Amino acid sequence: MGMISDFLMARRLRKGPTLLLPYAPDSATLLKTVRLHDPQAGPYGRGLKIGENVELRGPIELTPELAARAGLPAGWAAAFFARNIDSDAGGDFARPRLLVRGLAERLGGREHPECQEPPEDLAEVTGGRLVAVGEVVGLLADDVPGLAVTTVTDAGTTLLTSAESPIEVFVTEWDADDVTYELSADVGYGTDVPAAARRAALALAARTGGVARDHNGFLITE
Repeated sequence: MGMISDFLMARRLRKGPTLLLPYAPDSATLLKTVRLHDPQAGPYGRGLKIGENVELRGPIELTPELAARAGLPAGWAAAFFARNIDSDAGGDFARPRLLVRGLAERLGGREHPECQEPPEDLAEVTGGRLVAVGEVVGLLADDVPGLAVTTVTDAGTTLLTSAESPIEVFVTEWDADDVTYELSADVGYGTDVPAAARRAALALAARTGGVARDHNGFLITE
């Protein structure tokens, strides 16, 4: 890199959201993983385009000099950064960070800057059929024991909570064939809770015919 381009790259990596990896993944693996977030993602310039307005640029070789200039932790071999291509185009401005966070979880990396708080939203099943509340309770008994109806709103949302688990389930009925199941938890939960929520979402998706995604918008797979 030249002096100017090195400076600009360091500033871009410092700002984030930046994905740090101990290796440079092959392009096929990277694309396959990104497509868990957006099935239509594809090549774009020196990286990938996700949705209508997000670019994932990389891999960028992290020399010790570049890492130090960017204020990144030492010991990482490659980096990617995500950004909105057109900042004036609107859309979901949280998506670059969700993309980087999900890739870090799946590829053995780290997000920079790191998020200090665990997410409250854990998983979501969309486009599913409506099943009886009692069946939901039985279906999730292993991963979210003790669920019971707490609230039913006029807008068609049923809230199930548990005294035995921090996970709560929101069931929103748009119509009988379009129901959303959201799984969330208060902050401060244990490390096993996100995995339990993902298993519960997969069980719901299998029973209702919906699509299960995690808190970063990535498809949940077996």
